[in-house]
Amino acid sequence: MPHPIPPRDLHDGYWWEDPTRLLLYFILPLYVLISVSLLGDQKAIERVYFTSFYALAGGLFLVVLTVASYAGDSLAPLAPRPRAEMPVHILDALFWLALIGYLVMMGGVIARPAVLISFLTGSASTYDVLELKGRIAGISTLTQAGVAYVPLYFYIFRQPLRGLNRFKVYLAVLLVLTVLRSFIFAERLALVELVLPWVLMVMRFRNVPRRNWLLRLGPFAAIGPLIGFFIANEYNRSWETHYVNLYDNIFEFALERLGMYYSTSLNNGAGLLAIMGWGAGDAVFTFDWLVKFPVVGEFMRPLVGNGDSYTMFLSDFGDPEFNNPSGIYVHFHEWGWFALLLAAGMGWLLSRSYAGWRAGDGFWCCAHAVLLVSLLEILRVPNLFSGRNFVPLALLWLIFQMAGQPVRRRASPVPRGVIRPGPR
Repeated sequence: MPHPIPPRDLHDGYWWEDPTRLLLYFILPLYVLISVSLLGDQKAIERVYFTSFYALAGGLFLVVLTVASYAGDSLAPLAPRPRAEMPVHILDALFWLALIGYLVMMGGVIARPAVLISFLTGSASTYDVLELKGRIAGISTLTQAGVAYVPLYFYIFRQPLRGLNRFKVYLAVLLVLTVLRSFIFAERLALVELVLPWVLMVMRFRNVPRRNWLLRLGPFAAIGPLIGFFIANEYNRSWETHYVNLYDNIFEFALERLGMYYSTSLNNGAGLLAIMGWGAGDAVFTFDWLVKFPVVGEFMRPLVGNGDSYTMFLSDFGDPEFNNPSGIYVHFHEWGWFALLLAAGMGWLLSRSYAGWRAGDGFWCCAHAVLLVSLLEILRVPNLFSGRNFVPLALLWLIFQMAGQPVRRRASPVPRGVIRPGPR
């Protein structure tokens, strides 16, 4: 699909900043590669539910998503927008919200550091640490305010700040807390949610060379660092305690395990449809953000449902260790073939965010950095409608609605000897 030539006053970045091209050049080929692997002589997965029918259904979902993204960006592009003036104390508020969330989440670990030390030395398992994870609806989820902080920081400070200041310290603290979260609670997605918006906003608002070959590769270049991070993340948790006796080397282990995360996700999604049926489930994945909303979620849960289908599938027919359901097939389980309409809605949303990204629109520019993570992970997790997406997007929307004001241009000074004409 040829992309329209951008006007000069619109941002024209790398191909992977565009959801349409990201789908065409990376996500769809990856989906085909994993599908071929699942349909072949599969030995790593004990129960394979993935068939050619499910491969075609999932491919159709992604194609509809791609076409809708392209059509939305081509038919209704946004015009360049003036920069919104934002009070910097908004960043203070976001940081402290995120810090409160992290204190709640890590409170159990802080209170019992011996368990953490045992985990780091290999004598305690991940499940021992996960039992200490703090979960208070509406409070622990505030950790996602950090995801909103990163794009807003770069949007407000388009020029690098000189010297050390509290806003840079906030960034460093959020990064350290997110790294700890990814290691302690096995939430690798949390680090992706922080780092990818960071990279995107640097690309958008800093003078980064536009001919960097590494940046041109985009997600392909991230495969190497991802493997390295996975090895570091799993070394103490599972490699030394178990898998060192099953694999020849740690690189073979990392490659196979990473592949398993994606292949088992697609297989779990297909198994959910094969065992539990099409259009037969509660819409808990689509309305995850609403069900987990404080106070309101308690009233909405009876309307949306309990969503026990996937839990039952995993306990009886799946593998609790590889428990991701993919971000494709859960929608077929909830809506049947009407899930394709949902895919079209996703594509339109991504096209709006990309158009706003190019035009410099405040909210959409920051939201695009958040939404692109969900698109990259769509083969593995249904993150687009999750509560962890809703918090940063809702916060950004409120901020730009309540605090964002167009930048007022200063009147140009009148040269000496020139009389400014008065009203006639």
